[in-house]
Amino acid sequence: MSTWTNWAGNQHASRVSFNYPHCEFDLQEIVKRAVRSGERIKAIGSGHSFSGIAVSEQQLVDLTNYGELIEIDAEHHLVTVQAGMQLSTLNEILHRHGLAMPNLGDIAYQTIAGAISTSTHGTGAKLPGLAAQVTRLRVVLADATVIDCSAESNSELFDCARVGLGAIGLLSTITLRVVPAFTLAVIEEPMRVDDLIANLDHHVETNDHFEFFWVPHTGWALTKRNNRTNGPAKPMGKMSHWYAKTLIENYAFGAVCMLGRVRPSLIPKLAKALPASPRNEYSDSSFKIFASKRIVKFYEMEYAIPRQACAEALNRVRRLVDD
Repeated sequence: MSTWTNWAGNQHASRVSFNYPHCEFDLQEIVKRAVRSGERIKAIGSGHSFSGIAVSEQQLVDLTNYGELIEIDAEHHLVTVQAGMQLSTLNEILHRHGLAMPNLGDIAYQTIAGAISTSTHGTGAKLPGLAAQVTRLRVVLADATVIDCSAESNSELFDCARVGLGAIGLLSTITLRVVPAFTLAVIEEPMRVDDLIANLDHHVETNDHFEFFWVPHTGWALTKRNNRTNGPAKPMGKMSHWYAKTLIENYAFGAVCMLGRVRPSLIPKLAKALPASPRNEYSDSSFKIFASKRIVKFYEMEYAIPRQACAEALNRVRRLVDD
């Protein structure tokens, strides 16, 4: 028996048995054994969900050894992979073939299966989540049968399994529709929160991707605008990248968070003392822009609300924090 903890360290499972499939037949055998013993079984992906969705006190499936490329069709912009491939690996493979994911979330550590099963999404008003890229799945059901499904075949299973939360079965192989490789131009700069909220619709509509991080107890937010460009990549220099993305966004921020946990009364002062972020402009391959380096572990909640309610919701959160 072993123990398991997710990346953030807020979910745990004890006295669990691990299974390490190498092929689809292994997945079927794992399911059969679990059924015979009357035990629950869950795939754990890379552990980057903050909820207890992957927690089982009995059988866990680790897909580390089940993450190979099966087929890539550059002409039709399709790629088929085993469920355990990490997004970071897929991004590199696609890049070598002149292809890319049309959108990505904030990190690339997730497995493909985990990313689509939990409805991982990126930014961009005109772009859906990663599950919308799926064109075909092979799913191992609770009776260990393997079903091929798509929008044309076994469509109900397909629609459910794309964002199945691990409840429909074990995903075996996944086919994704991808796009020609592209470059993103980035502008990162601080903005006044009041101005940002007042012009939120403008920022969302005039940028391919827009996101911001409000710094609580301050009137400032850190913004990021990503837009497609036909120009050449002009990435940040190594030292500038290390300073902005490693030192400031991770180590300095992590130190402030750690001190705030020890002395919560200092949080307002610590927030105001965070180093001011300079304006940065650069461009690079899309997958290098979408995904961020996350060294500092954190907990996260996500809520989807209508855009027309965003201003009121954000201002309520600001008042809640300030009070």
